[in-house]
Amino acid sequence: MPSFRLLKHQQYDNSAERLPSSIQRKATWSQVLLGTRGRTPSVKTTTGYNARWRRTPVQGFHYYLWWIPLSETNLVSATESAEPGRTILVHSIRHHDETDEPIILHSLDEFEEVPITSLDPRFDEQRAVGDRLTHDQLSLATIKGLPGSGKTISLFYLVRDLAGYLGHQRILYVTYTSRLKRAAREFLAVQGDLLDQQIRVRTFNELVGEVLNEPAPYVDPFGDLADFARYLDLQNPSSLGAWRKFPATLYTELRGYLFGRTFPESFHLPDKAAERLLFNDINLTAARYAATRELSAQDADLAFKLADRLRSTPFFTDQRAVTRALPAVNSGRLPPWLREIDALIIDEVQDMTMLQIALIGELARVRLRRRPDLPLAVALAGDESQVVQPSGFEWGAAKDLMRAMLGVNPAEFEYRHQRRAPRNLARLIDNAWNFYSYLPKTLRPSANRQTFIDDAGVELAHSKPPPGSEDDNGRLLICPLPEEMRDGSEAGRVRWAELAGELASLPGRALIDLTEDLLPVLATAGDDKGDEAIFVVREIKGLERGTVLLYGLNAVYEAAVRLAEGAGDNLPRLEARRLFDEMRVALSRATDKLIILESPDAPVLTELQVDQLEGRFVIGWDSLLDMLRTEEMSEIEVVEGYLDEVDDLVERGRWEQARRRNRRAYDFAMQLSDSALAVDAQEQYIRTFLAEAEDFVQRDQLHEAYVLNRQGFDLAEAHGDPEVIADVDEQLQSIRNAVERKVDAVVGMARTAAGRNDLALAYSIAQGATDLLSIMHDPALQAKLDEAMVEYGWQWGIQLLEQGKDAADRLPELFKGLADAMLRQSDRDGSQVAQIIAERYRSVPLHAELAPAHISKLIRYIDHYLEVVAPLNLEAAAFVFVEEWLEEAFDQLDGHTELYYDWALMGQTYAALTDYPPLDERLWDLENRVELSAGPAWKATTTDEHLLKFAAFSAAYNDSPALARQVRNQTQTDRSPVLYWTHFRM
Repeated sequence: MPSFRLLKHQQYDNSAERLPSSIQRKATWSQVLLGTRGRTPSVKTTTGYNARWRRTPVQGFHYYLWWIPLSETNLVSATESAEPGRTILVHSIRHHDETDEPIILHSLDEFEEVPITSLDPRFDEQRAVGDRLTHDQLSLATIKGLPGSGKTISLFYLVRDLAGYLGHQRILYVTYTSRLKRAAREFLAVQGDLLDQQIRVRTFNELVGEVLNEPAPYVDPFGDLADFARYLDLQNPSSLGAWRKFPATLYTELRGYLFGRTFPESFHLPDKAAERLLFNDINLTAARYAATRELSAQDADLAFKLADRLRSTPFFTDQRAVTRALPAVNSGRLPPWLREIDALIIDEVQDMTMLQIALIGELARVRLRRRPDLPLAVALAGDESQVVQPSGFEWGAAKDLMRAMLGVNPAEFEYRHQRRAPRNLARLIDNAWNFYSYLPKTLRPSANRQTFIDDAGVELAHSKPPPGSEDDNGRLLICPLPEEMRDGSEAGRVRWAELAGELASLPGRALIDLTEDLLPVLATAGDDKGDEAIFVVREIKGLERGTVLLYGLNAVYEAAVRLAEGAGDNLPRLEARRLFDEMRVALSRATDKLIILESPDAPVLTELQVDQLEGRFVIGWDSLLDMLRTEEMSEIEVVEGYLDEVDDLVERGRWEQARRRNRRAYDFAMQLSDSALAVDAQEQYIRTFLAEAEDFVQRDQLHEAYVLNRQGFDLAEAHGDPEVIADVDEQLQSIRNAVERKVDAVVGMARTAAGRNDLALAYSIAQGATDLLSIMHDPALQAKLDEAMVEYGWQWGIQLLEQGKDAADRLPELFKGLADAMLRQSDRDGSQVAQIIAERYRSVPLHAELAPAHISKLIRYIDHYLEVVAPLNLEAAAFVFVEEWLEEAFDQLDGHTELYYDWALMGQTYAALTDYPPLDERLWDLENRVELSAGPAWKATTTDEHLLKFAAFSAAYNDSPALARQVRNQTQTDRSPVLYWTHFRM
């Protein structure tokens, strides 16, 4: 993963030193992003003399960090850099009023290189975590952070602190999503090779896979949720009761509690108080679940019974995998690096169930028991009010669990400084805590009230900007929807499509649909852009946009309040808590403008105390569209914005939307002749194919993954970047490894089936897996499957032969497949034999009365078979079909004396190769048949050529050489095959 080279202008420090530390730190983090990714999430540009310079906001839209790729400057011709597009010049921090002041570059001598490792943007509260965890022998920390308070940045640098601290040489960083995994790897990759060697970054599911030594379980809880809702639709309504109205809450209860808190019987905690938070296979009862969740006995019983039915379905496989992983931690079969961990850092802990958190604790507990003399640090970071994944997370329970497992009290850190949203939008997020007042205390987030504070430590609701400083408020716009957009009419669908098109036309804008109804509406309107800009809450979590529109806020708020205030049991309140959480997430995504699509008198706006916020305006629908249409962005801003959003779309699996947006970015970059942006866009385009391929690998759809990887390879070769080609090749190898693991698993399953004498299943398993080999042409893998196919297929063929006509009807297809497999194995003789068997059963009826022509053909098949196998010195098992055919032909000979000799010759040839005890009796029987019809002296009197051959054969077989010579003299065929044979016998 290549980094970017940073060169800082000699006047940068002068431009920064007079500014507040908050601006300096944000500018430092922007430089970290430039050195890591070559761009920042928000970019402005300029026109005129300073065109092509980029400006990253570091305080609202007042102060900007100025930077530019070397390839876009007049100094590019003076450099010897092979990749000037990967060198970033950082000039200064400037006020908005200084935008037009020209920047004149004379020489690269004006710049000095800045090692990315020297940049540390942390604030004091973020640095305090590292100070604590690097100085205790055993340290446990919990980091609570409000939205935009810098939790993830803090963890990145905590990992760096621990890696540089003597004793912490093996660090595991775990996050729930691949997006944060990618961000962590990008950050660590530029921190030095040694640091990269000390740290393993894993998603939680990848960690489970490594503990179990099997492919990581693919889990998308909300993808699972859609299937779960369809499953509920098939159930008897009486089996669901009140839960039927709240499928998402039922899913959360099942995943977060009845599965996510049910531990293996062998799992014990020394702390009985903590153990009461958990269930296990013995003490899990509907009554205990009802008491824990304050549910009615009926609701708890219905959920409990549903959970029991679901244990044999594909639902909640991630939780079942953790149940298996917990005892595996103590099995002694862990990978060496997992046994030796010195630090575990967990991000997004609120998205993990208690069962998943316990796995982290168990890894730490095992390491403590194994090496109590070595330092161990554990940190968990999250925001309980940002729970969108169905995890049932509670900070109190999580802390009690970790305290019980590690025997140490956690040091608690709270981040309450707003580092992202403008002041008034931060206050709006604060006010969203009012939602939780409708819930009983047991259902609220663990703190009664958490509010943002300013740099002086004063709550934003009571603080004022320092005298003389600019107001850094964003814009809060209230826009009532036209009637037709609320009634579902065709005119409304047209208007929604128009809005979606405007939002998608520029980056940095999103509409959050709290109702989850808009995308189907846009689909009926024929819109193909809405899915680029419209998100549901679970998709937008963790992302930010400059402009965010909220749809359905008041409807969801009123529904949640009704549920919370209703009489009865706790079930409706659980649904209300879920809805309040989603609303709070939605309100916290904007960094500049928040547009709430509601009437100004909507009750939710009163609850949020919107009228007390500065920068609040009411705007009409047409004015909103005009504002969106007239927003100005330079082409560079558009490209940079698109590239950032592509990463977000890729993370959420919106592959086609991501590529459409990327191609727009690339086209703009080419029109601008901006080589740095064009290269960046093309590399990102290639990586969308790799990301989608990886997604298919996780889903175990390896053929699709291979196809996408090869598409990526073709693009990478044309692009010509060795690093990208290397990444494509690395993924190809991972796909190959996955195919190999799957082939090994298939062969093992087939072997197990064969051990039960279920040869039909054994062959079916091996043969069905040949589709894997269409993924990639790998002779070694093909040979593994072919070997299993041939072994079990041949044995199954013998079984079919023994089962009669109906079963044997399958033999032609079976042996045609075996012939192909053996030919791939370069076993031409075996392939030829299998083809003979297939052709025999295709062309000669089995267990039917045969005409002489069919009997003759059957004998010829025996001849061909023996001709192939005779030189091979095979065991008797290789001749099963020959003996079967000989017996079958014999039974059909009757009075067809013209075939006796042919049959006898094949019988003798077979007997010369292996035991055929019935031959003597069969030959005697044939002689008797001739004698009955032609008389005792038939050998001397017959003139039938076929009988003469049979007579000579019989005489020689019975050691009568004189008679054999006499019969030979009677024949008119000189040196016929039978005479050769007779001469040999005499």
